Amino acid sequence: MKNKRSLGTTILRAMIMLVLGLVLVVIIVFGFTVKNVSDTLSSSNKDLSETIGSNSSAYMAEQTQAHLLQIAREKADIADKIFSDFKRGTSIVASVAGDIYAHPGQYSPRTVPLPDPKKDGELSIQVLYSASIDLADPVIVKELALIGNVQDVLMAVNDSKESLASIYFASESGFMVQADYISAKKFDESGHLMPMEAKERPWYTGAVKAGEAYLTPVTKDAHTPRLGIMCGVPVYCEGKLMGVAGAGMYLEEMEELVRSVALGEGGNACIINGNGQVLFSTYTSGTLAATADAEDLRMSGNNMLADLIMKAVGGGSGVRLLTIDGVSGYAAYYPMNTVGWSMITFLSQDTVEAPTNELVENVNQITSQAYEDANSHNKYALALLLAVLAAAVVITLITSVVISRRIVRPIQLLTEEVGAMEGHNLDFKWNLDTGDETQILADSFESMTQRMKEYIRNIEKITAENERINTELALASRIQTNMLPNVFPPFPDRTDVDIYASMDAAKEVGGDFYDFFLIDEDHLCLVMADVSGKGIPAALFMMSCKIILNNYAMMGRTPGQVLETANNAICSTNKDDMFITVWIGILDLKAGKLTAANAGHEFPVFMKPGGRSELFKDKHGLVIGGLPGVKFEEYTVQLEPGAKLFLYTDGVPEATDGQGAMFGTDRMLSALDSAASAAPEDVLRQVRSAVDGFVGDAEQFDDLTMLCVEYKGQ
Repeated sequence: MKNKRSLGTTILRAMIMLVLGLVLVVIIVFGFTVKNVSDTLSSSNKDLSETIGSNSSAYMAEQTQAHLLQIAREKADIADKIFSDFKRGTSIVASVAGDIYAHPGQYSPRTVPLPDPKKDGELSIQVLYSASIDLADPVIVKELALIGNVQDVLMAVNDSKESLASIYFASESGFMVQADYISAKKFDESGHLMPMEAKERPWYTGAVKAGEAYLTPVTKDAHTPRLGIMCGVPVYCEGKLMGVAGAGMYLEEMEELVRSVALGEGGNACIINGNGQVLFSTYTSGTLAATADAEDLRMSGNNMLADLIMKAVGGGSGVRLLTIDGVSGYAAYYPMNTVGWSMITFLSQDTVEAPTNELVENVNQITSQAYEDANSHNKYALALLLAVLAAAVVITLITSVVISRRIVRPIQLLTEEVGAMEGHNLDFKWNLDTGDETQILADSFESMTQRMKEYIRNIEKITAENERINTELALASRIQTNMLPNVFPPFPDRTDVDIYASMDAAKEVGGDFYDFFLIDEDHLCLVMADVSGKGIPAALFMMSCKIILNNYAMMGRTPGQVLETANNAICSTNKDDMFITVWIGILDLKAGKLTAANAGHEFPVFMKPGGRSELFKDKHGLVIGGLPGVKFEEYTVQLEPGAKLFLYTDGVPEATDGQGAMFGTDRMLSALDSAASAAPEDVLRQVRSAVDGFVGDAEQFDDLTMLCVEYKGQ
């Protein structure tokens, strides 16, 4: 009796040791697996943030430099065209005057009136005289009557150019025929006509000295405080100087040109003259501000700025990274060859890198949350596993007590077999056939060890795979959600437009996306797109395409240009041959004019006020990512106040019921007609309700993405 109790105790101790060993093995394996998953997730998150930050920063810097230089070139070309036309108009007057002097017999005498104060504010012809001229001299009278034939061309040239202050011909003999708007300012306070000493003016002396067309430096107008520039072209007849054709131009157009440079916060522009001085600027203070005593920036203590100004004054163009007044940024410069000036545009580096920093911060926040969620799931799984193991220990102990009381002889062999099991060796074999409870125990133990090994393998595999998939899907879903505008109404302070949009992905993440944003106060950009494929690859490609389309649209390009440049950019790195259909439009919120282009996307639907919805079958271009160098045709549509535009992806008309029938555009248009007078949010609800009612319990196979915008007008 004593030996039986001792043997039972031994069996009990052996069973306890076995169970504790199994528990320890399971805990170690589970902990090692969880640690590997956590380390892999942390490393992947870090690599993702670094990759996004590096690629985005390089891309934004490259695009910014190209954009800055393009703006500087466009504005410089506009200014150069204005000055070139100004110079050409003066040359036309000089040519006509030269022909009159060369062929006097072909012209009849014409009277030129004196200034009339009553005509002040309107374009009129008048003659002014030098104080030293003899008005009764028949030679002077004859010459004035002859050169009076130039008054028609003076009126024509001045009337065709809004920026001209005046245009005139001054003779070497002392009179000047002039076309301008300030007749009253030709008289002094006593009402006497003031003399005009034209031959002493810089435009006259400069043109005579140069012997050709001459542009003066910037100066104040003789009769007003406005800034202007003058041009003089000498007129010769048989080698003799007969006079100088001249013109004056106000420079408000140059100030407006500088202020029209739209670079957003951190962006500025200025114009410098050939002496390296700032003439016009959006800076209100600092080195590049326009001041009355502006210094020559070539002498600036900022060596990089001085070198840039030196190259700009020399007629060069380019982009450079430099620091101005403590602000680091990119500066682009481009010449105005007619006057020897240059246009300079500047954008701070902080502004350029702001989108990248925001993107990286969002990614870090999302991945950090995903990491915390993964740890929470791991703790829950560990607690569940420990509970299961604790239950197994209790059951095993109870079973051991019962068996130890009933088994005497085979127990030693069973103990030896169990004792042989250690470490990762969980194999158990029983060669006896006792036919009683011991045999059942042996069989059960063998089966249990097999199940335990399989259970451990399954836990490792399932845990790792589930954590990886759940983490990736949660991360991708959050990134995609945060990338799309999801706050409605998006522009609560505006009364001229109302927008609502939605995207329901067929999987955790989708390839569809919509976007809308204000390019400026008066222009709203609308985007609807569908990436080929589904899941995470499509979602990642979608985010890249969205950023590229947004950036090019914010650069001020037209819809066709946005699609063209985006297509070229995507084709250059599209190694996986993915593509995307895109419809993009820019709505002028003042005029109601919509300019759009279509890259293989679904036809838009226009909902006229009080009318039926109409499918607008615009011309489809090639999909984005298909072939580089493709041009995209633009079209315009005039929206009346109260009109709506409905955009969607193919998931709407191709939604399928249980019998395989598709929802179709006819049902979609019918649903839109039933919500003709509803707000955009209710329009989308009506369409989704119609789709759900048609599909029923059938599975959603494609993303459902819709956007409705109502133009309410001013």
